[in-house]
Amino acid sequence: MVRALRSWWHDIERWYVAVGLANLALGTSSVLIPLSVSKVFGHSVGSLGVLVSLVSLVGVLGSLVWGRLSDAAHRRKPFIILGYAASGLCFLGVSLAQSFLQLMILNMLLNFFWVANASVTILIVVENSDEGSWERKISHLNQIGALGWVLGLAVGSLWMQWMPPVLGELTAIRVLFWAMGLIGLVASLLAVLMIPRTVPQFTQRKFRGILLAMGNFISERARFAPLHLYHRLHPKRVIAQLRRPEGFRPGTKLFFLSTLIAFVALGFFGIPLPLLLSQKFGLPSSSVFFFFLMQHAGIVLAYPFASRRIRKSGNRYVQMGSLWMRMLLFGGFAVYLAFFGEAPPLAVLIAAFIVYGITWPYFQLSGIALTSRLASEENRGLALGLYNAIAGTGWILAGLGSGLVAGRAGYPMTFAIAGGLLVLSLAILLFVPDPAAESTARQAERIPLRQVRLGTAIHGTLRARASHRSRPDLKRP
Repeated sequence: MVRALRSWWHDIERWYVAVGLANLALGTSSVLIPLSVSKVFGHSVGSLGVLVSLVSLVGVLGSLVWGRLSDAAHRRKPFIILGYAASGLCFLGVSLAQSFLQLMILNMLLNFFWVANASVTILIVVENSDEGSWERKISHLNQIGALGWVLGLAVGSLWMQWMPPVLGELTAIRVLFWAMGLIGLVASLLAVLMIPRTVPQFTQRKFRGILLAMGNFISERARFAPLHLYHRLHPKRVIAQLRRPEGFRPGTKLFFLSTLIAFVALGFFGIPLPLLLSQKFGLPSSSVFFFFLMQHAGIVLAYPFASRRIRKSGNRYVQMGSLWMRMLLFGGFAVYLAFFGEAPPLAVLIAAFIVYGITWPYFQLSGIALTSRLASEENRGLALGLYNAIAGTGWILAGLGSGLVAGRAGYPMTFAIAGGLLVLSLAILLFVPDPAAESTARQAERIPLRQVRLGTAIHGTLRARASHRSRPDLKRP
């Protein structure tokens, strides 16, 4: 164990510290921003849905902009520095914001500049290391980011436990935003000092192993960075691949539809969740941080098990299992709220959030791997980019829909819709072909063919030998 930890630490690059600090700030803000919508600015879940939708839309647009600019500029490092510095300045601005409109604009700017680094961070690793170490180094990078995110939730929980009695809750929230702004600026300074210079390059390679390593993004919100490593997403080409018979296979199209519905369902549950705990259940801010800390701890711990389960049971089986578990969780929340309406026991909430976290890696990793295997070789890169675009689109739609439904019909209806959408996603997934079964069938088809060819060759050889022996002029003396 000690030797493994030493080896892990030895492989860590110094500049990963900047990544960890930046993710610490983002992890804290992932819960602090919804809390500020309610407690600082006095807005409802409908406003939170609009905020999340607009922020996600800006992130999707920003990912296309920054990915192309990083290629045009032939630089990677400046975009990471810019992303960290802008996030720090935006957090400082949020700490001074006096209206919900200001909060919304600053968050949109924050996400727009954050994806400037999200689209090139992986490329720094790829372009500064040999091909054989890519998976290991990317995995380490994502582990540092995950640890930073979880630590940020822990810091938020402890801060909101200890500081509100001293400063008051509103001041404590603003001071914490101010502290996160300083951490973002420190991360930017460390990026200036530590991130190596790199020569941008496009590397041809099958990235299925890296896909699993890249899957270690631990938040379901605002973290769907473009898979710039594979392909620059061109809308015209996407439309052509969807419409033409020689484009995406029918099974791939069905899987994209299932994925879009699944992400909308996840958003219908996840986006209103912080305000459910804070407004509906009346829990203190420290408890809201604590429950999301439990969720993300479950995510981090489940990743290695999810990878092994995918290799053992297959992508489609794991994808369906994760959706079934979340469907039961969402439906359970809806039924409980419809009949009781108050906070469930602490142990039940902790267990629910842990399950909520554990099921994410199974869904995310199997979804990426399914996309890779269902797509043909010539459009696999485009399919991987489209998968992330679908995830962002689903979150945008869910932000608008969940806020509207929760504000008018309540949380039970919102969560019931989330569960119903997962049922629909599962129903479509039943018609998606199993890549493992197709691969086995293709192998089975090849075996008789090889046997026929081998039998023909043997038969031809025997006939030639017989003919050779039957010719008098070729008989040995």
